[in-house]
Amino acid sequence: MDKKSRKYISVDNKNCSELLCESIMEYIDKRLDCYNSIVVFCIGTDRAVGDSLGPLVGTRLTAMGLENVMGTLEMPVHAVNISSKKKMLYNIYDKPLVVAVDASLGVYSDIGTLSIWEGALLPGAGVSKNLCEIGDISVTGIVNKWSFNGLAQLRTTKPDFIKNMSDIIAEGIFKAINRVNY
Repeated sequence: MDKKSRKYISVDNKNCSELLCESIMEYIDKRLDCYNSIVVFCIGTDRAVGDSLGPLVGTRLTAMGLENVMGTLEMPVHAVNISSKKKMLYNIYDKPLVVAVDASLGVYSDIGTLSIWEGALLPGAGVSKNLCEIGDISVTGIVNKWSFNGLAQLRTTKPDFIKNMSDIIAEGIFKAINRVNY
């Protein structure tokens, strides 16, 4: 997937969650007739602050009442269990449209930006892990700059920054799923 097909939204934009909602709805509307449900698959761990973005989003969505969520602070989807959780996802849900959420590393000027695209994401790429791809729609939050030691970058990310970004992503996803008529 080329970079041009991605949409980028700054979390500093006061309409960020609404713009995220609209982008997700656009992708959902194109594909919904092929699926029986929408599942949000949130990837990460609380062992590194920057990598807790996905589980924080999953926890927030669950607290908001969304049921089809995998990956929370209490039951995370991370490098060790992602393959089994992906299998579980497709065993539990019949033809799910998967919205995958993960933290990512990028160039300094993109920190604080959400990246949204139609297609799968490849978790762990920023820390040189070769994990299974997942998602029909992907949302990543660029939480810190990429470096050869990506794990150190994830560990030094500010918690309040991650909390704010996770709230914005959860709000945008929640709005999008609740506006879909299926």
